[in-house]
Amino acid sequence: MTATADESGVFDGDAELDVAGVRCPVRVRLAGHLNPIDGQFHWQGLAYGAPDDITAGKPAQLTIGSRSVAIRLVERVPSGQLMVSGVGAPPYGLSPV
Repeated sequence: MTATADESGVFDGDAELDVAGVRCPVRVRLAGHLNPIDGQFHWQGLAYGAPDDITAGKPAQLTIGSRSVAIRLVERVPSGQLMVSGVGAPPYGLSPV
């Protein structure tokens, strides 16, 4: 099954987070947009279920299906999820416009 964003452009599903070589399963909810200023696709969202010792600033990868991309760990939000972001091709497919 291909991991693709729904009609609203939001991807909600299972992923694998790799932080400094330590891998853990997470559920993510991600959305993005094409930035008209720099011409790149910017996406971000929340990772649910990431271990509490994972903090912002560490190098990380996010894998969904067969797609793996470098991400930025932004911060822990007050409700406990880990905010992640990326620039360029997202780790999920985009629906045709």
